Amino acid sequence: MHLTDLNDDPPRLFRLGLEMPIVRRVLGLGTWVMLAMITQFFVNAADNYMVGRLDGPTATASQAALGLGMPLFWAVGGFFSAVSFGTQAVTARRYAEREYRRSGQVLYNSLVVALVAGCVGGVLGWFATPPAIAFLAKASPEQEALAVAYTRMRMYGIPGMVITFSYKAFFDGIGKTQLHLWAALAMNLTNIGLNYLLIYGFPAWGIPAMQLEGAGLASALSTYMGLTILIGISLTSRYRVRFGVYQLGKLDSKVIRTILRLLLPSGSATIILMAGFLLFMRFVGEIDAREGGNTYSAATKAIMDTGALCFMPLIAFGTATATAVSQSLGAGKPNLAARYGWESVRLGVLAMLVVGTLFALFPARIIAIWAPNDPAVAVAGATSLRLVATCLPLMVVGLVLSQALYGAGANTFVMVVEFLLHFGCLVPLSWFLGPHLGYGMEGVWTAAAVYVNLLGLAMGAKFLARGWRHIRL
Repeated sequence: MHLTDLNDDPPRLFRLGLEMPIVRRVLGLGTWVMLAMITQFFVNAADNYMVGRLDGPTATASQAALGLGMPLFWAVGGFFSAVSFGTQAVTARRYAEREYRRSGQVLYNSLVVALVAGCVGGVLGWFATPPAIAFLAKASPEQEALAVAYTRMRMYGIPGMVITFSYKAFFDGIGKTQLHLWAALAMNLTNIGLNYLLIYGFPAWGIPAMQLEGAGLASALSTYMGLTILIGISLTSRYRVRFGVYQLGKLDSKVIRTILRLLLPSGSATIILMAGFLLFMRFVGEIDAREGGNTYSAATKAIMDTGALCFMPLIAFGTATATAVSQSLGAGKPNLAARYGWESVRLGVLAMLVVGTLFALFPARIIAIWAPNDPAVAVAGATSLRLVATCLPLMVVGLVLSQALYGAGANTFVMVVEFLLHFGCLVPLSWFLGPHLGYGMEGVWTAAAVYVNLLGLAMGAKFLARGWRHIRL
């Protein structure tokens, strides 16, 4: 069963049922990506969950610090890891054209770019962390100190993260989406074990309790475990011989330029996204500062991690859709590419209707999973989680189709839309409704809901148009 063996009939947007041949292929790819991304998500979520088991005040301050440290880490690491977007799109095109050696050449060139980019990103992130956190941390001095310590530890993992994304993009591009799952599982198990040792300490082995800083070190170390797994897979004859990945002399300036050309807008979109969330967290911190604590910042972090359980699977199916779109365009079937996008959206909307119902019915109980030792956190975040439930259908449209547009090469469009919506909507509206007008946490999350709905409308309109079908890579 190949992605491009279906006909090129145009999509029927208003059909009631799912087009099952399309759905089966998306599920075949996307399920593995989803499992891998959820597993990788738990590398980050485990930090929040496990520091949440510290004593009440320490746990709340640590979770508030994570609300700053995690987006800052992803702003830096995500920018350089955007090497994956060009790698996946070009690999999928060459693979669909049955140019297997040229697919391997894409990975070779991508790894060279990733090695340089990862080292630059790690150094830049380490030095940029203290001033960035000082600007953003408004809830308490404890939040600032903990966020700096945690984030600097995470920055040690950026080189491994960027190179891992390069391998992942290659395997996703040739349809082997299950391979990253094994790497993600190894990362998660390593992170949980190291978290236990480093957060709580293990005196019998002479390991002190490092608390949140230990969580950052554990996550950085686990990244290299996942990278080791993917390197080992790439060295097997099935990939090393068929694709000729590691043959010397395969540097190609045209391939590198294409990867960089798609990296810059995609990476910039990640920075824009994380900068918006960081400013969002700053405004929540201002509300906390007025109340004298870290409760709202901790609640916001809990909502973000809960929401991530939705948008990580959506990005996963978007990644699978990106491969299907890119391979379909490479095979000369633009209508098939469009059908892949819309059927993935239908499938995601059906799933999010169920999830949204749970968010609306049990918000406090869900937040309490992350913060069991401070009941005030669950109370503070319950209404905001219900607001998140209202925008889940258009979140599907925005996230799935933005990834599909990456697969088509429309990276600049996604970057521009993210910039306009973050700094024209999310940031000013969250400040206006939250700290300025005094609607508190519900005010800033109302702004987030507006942003998500507008993102879905923008990506849906772009995908409905036909310009992305004619982009050459």
